[in-house]
Amino acid sequence: MNDKLQGKEFLTGRFGKVPLRDSLNRESKLGRRVAHLLLAIYAITLGYVILGLIVNYYITADIFFALSIVLLFFSLGQAVHEMGARNAIVFLAITTFVGFLFEVLGTSTGVPFGKYYYTNFLGAKVLNVPIVVPFVWFVIVYLTFSMCFSYFGERKAMSESGTRVLGLVGLAAFGAVAWDLMVDPMFSSPSYGYWVWENTSSTLTLSGVPLSNFIGWFCLAFLMIIAFLFVTRKKKVILRRNVIDSRIAYALLLIDATVANGSLEHYFVIAFGVAAMLTFLVASYLVSNSEKEKIAKQSSARQTTREHPEAN
Repeated sequence: MNDKLQGKEFLTGRFGKVPLRDSLNRESKLGRRVAHLLLAIYAITLGYVILGLIVNYYITADIFFALSIVLLFFSLGQAVHEMGARNAIVFLAITTFVGFLFEVLGTSTGVPFGKYYYTNFLGAKVLNVPIVVPFVWFVIVYLTFSMCFSYFGERKAMSESGTRVLGLVGLAAFGAVAWDLMVDPMFSSPSYGYWVWENTSSTLTLSGVPLSNFIGWFCLAFLMIIAFLFVTRKKKVILRRNVIDSRIAYALLLIDATVANGSLEHYFVIAFGVAAMLTFLVASYLVSNSEKEKIAKQSSARQTTREHPEAN
């Protein structure tokens, strides 16, 4: 229960009244520490996997599974910390539901990605789609969303100009596609065999992956973010910023994919994918930094107005 005393807001609980700002600050610090811890665990596990790829020692399937689970929990923790539990659940629900829906459509009809099917390597399936796949959509789309929208939550989401919103959404969708440029040729190769593309002789491909797949990825990631922004259009999107962890996670995915593709001698994929992922890293940083400076100027102007109202 919230209360007010002498112009200050308080949170009333079993231990009495605590200043609301102090309560939120403690919650923010705890959430950030949890995100840091999960990211550190992911980095250590990934380091073990990368070392195995370099020196060619055997890595069990359990290690790869643990790596994916830790990344999922980090992304969930990061989303809860940055957006709050309610917004994080909405984002998770939209990305997993839409991802599952289009994966079913893709494996059944070939639209919008191209014709493919999943092998049994990824475990149990529902309608020919492995249960884990929709959560992959959540992870990569949230990371790129966080990197582009880290300073977007200072104002109401859909009150921004349409051009600016669409530009940020497009950039985040590009970041998701850039990652898929690296992993799709790798995971669909005979060495991994997570899924198989059924291409015809006329299909345009990148290392066996149809180009329509990357167009489908962009459109689907774009749709997911637009749907989330629409549902949360009357709310602030980002409540607490921790974009540095999202950038580190994305950079770790870049390193992992580079080493893994190198072990498969996918040098063209590496050149193309690294260029795309680095472009996104730089572009999202510049956009985020620009927004940060804009917000700082607006905050300074408001402070000046409060201190010197006669100037107006």
